[in-house]
Amino acid sequence: MSKTSKKKPIQSTVNRAQKSSEYWHIGLIIFLSFITYSNALRGSFVWDDEIQIVKNWQIRDLSHVGSAFSSAFWAFADPEAARTNFYRPVQTLSYMLAYQISGLSAWSYHLVNVLFHTLASVLIYFLCVEYGISAGAALLAAAIFSVHPIHSEAVSWNAGTPDVTCGAFYFGSILLFLKYLKSSRGRWLWSAAVSFLAACFSKEMAVTLPAVAALIMLAKGRPQQNVFTRLVESLWPFGAAGVVYVGARLAALGFLSTTHLQIRAGVLDWFTLAVRVLGQYIHYSLLPYPLTAYHLIPLHLSDRVLSTLLYTAVVTAAGMGSYMLNRRVRGVAMWGLIFVITLIPVFNFTGISLTFFAERYLYIPTMASAMMLGLLLDKSRSIAKTVTVIIVLVFAVLTFVRNKDWQSDEKLYQSILRVHPEVAHVRNNLAGLYMKRGDDVTARNYLESALHYLDSGVYLQAENEKYRAQVGLGALAARSEKYAEAKDHLEKALEINPRGDWAYLYLGGVIMESEGDYPKAMTNFQKAIELGPLNEVARDYMGVALFNLKKYPEAIRYFQEALKINPTYKDAETHLGMAARALAS
Repeated sequence: MSKTSKKKPIQSTVNRAQKSSEYWHIGLIIFLSFITYSNALRGSFVWDDEIQIVKNWQIRDLSHVGSAFSSAFWAFADPEAARTNFYRPVQTLSYMLAYQISGLSAWSYHLVNVLFHTLASVLIYFLCVEYGISAGAALLAAAIFSVHPIHSEAVSWNAGTPDVTCGAFYFGSILLFLKYLKSSRGRWLWSAAVSFLAACFSKEMAVTLPAVAALIMLAKGRPQQNVFTRLVESLWPFGAAGVVYVGARLAALGFLSTTHLQIRAGVLDWFTLAVRVLGQYIHYSLLPYPLTAYHLIPLHLSDRVLSTLLYTAVVTAAGMGSYMLNRRVRGVAMWGLIFVITLIPVFNFTGISLTFFAERYLYIPTMASAMMLGLLLDKSRSIAKTVTVIIVLVFAVLTFVRNKDWQSDEKLYQSILRVHPEVAHVRNNLAGLYMKRGDDVTARNYLESALHYLDSGVYLQAENEKYRAQVGLGALAARSEKYAEAKDHLEKALEINPRGDWAYLYLGGVIMESEGDYPKAMTNFQKAIELGPLNEVARDYMGVALFNLKKYPEAIRYFQEALKINPTYKDAETHLGMAARALAS
């Protein structure tokens, strides 16, 4: 028997063993993802979910698939006010899919997120293996990614869907690109470009992918080629995909990016803020504590000197550490740089939000962290792998516990205030919850404390929160039949925000209850309806006024409009039944 014939069965046996090991690893990653996020499936709609899902009429009919690509994400709420940077067709499509499964039951939306996260975790494993990391080290790196507590926000919160979908397509694109570099087959490159386009349609953070691909190509590509030639050959399909994305975005939004926050700050404030935020992202990728859905960071350097110095030290230490580790394990520094590159879009501070930092923004960057970990574990002794296994188990437990905070609005808001009691937005939201329960004393305490923290000036908080607090206080006063006090608060609210639909709504309610002046009250209700395209309560109030005037057909129309906006709104459903019975009698 020849030597060649002896080698074939041996090689075949090795391949079968590798495949078996690979299947076992994938199964373990899937198990870890689902067991860690199993309690997330029981969560309800929280925070922005009510607007983005419950009131999003666009997701209830598959005929609106085209509009997901031809309009801004928030166009369903108010086409005139939809000029934001959020162009996310995949988010709308994922909500459509979940709606087809369970309507407005939250579990299917959570399931979609968990499935995408599981896919992303499996892709991290394949990324490591394709990059040349051993299967065992790849398994541990993917496991860390799968159970990392920092991802609870993106996975357990339905509004975090763009992060997990973008992450899955982003990782898939890099994996396909690595396959192209290894085989030089065009199908892998074009598949990578298509996946990149899907990532862009998921979230704006995907625009960093070509830069990441360029770095990987320079590290893993064929060295004998001219660098410029290699870049053109390897990246032009990404450029083609980018042109498609930019064209679609311009057609939908009319611009690429806009600044919607008018903030006064100096160059030093912005520069040091960027360094401080980068340090915080490094901190949370390594030590995810304390976790909160709303991070407050002072804009001005004078209000955060100590934290800026501390996080500058973190950035410096991370840079030096990556450089030193790279001397021992080649590639660590490159993936450290990729970690920073993937964060570039979130430094568009005036185009995002007043919080400047969000845990979900680490979903893609932690891919780079996982790759660094895989490289290091591949060259480490067994003790390092044992420690990593322990960290995986600890992280899984911490994530499971953290998921519980996302199961209801009250749990979520209380978890935020434990870390940042100054968040006026959350205090106003909690006040609304307690008002619905009839606990007016607690609601008033939250509203008054919100106004107190808004006056401090240390943190940037939306001026509209003062409006919301005054509206809430006006509503509470009206419930106590203190109509003069209620009017005073509501008029203050309208001074802050003359286009505030809820102030007009409650002002109309006060007039209807205290004066019995239905025409004047209905004028206010109509103003609230015009200003609030998604204000189902204003339509319900208008319906109630018409019902009291015995104008049942018109009342029914307004109750139906309220239910079209929010199919779960029980008051409108009850009132609709009453009006229908009155009309029939």
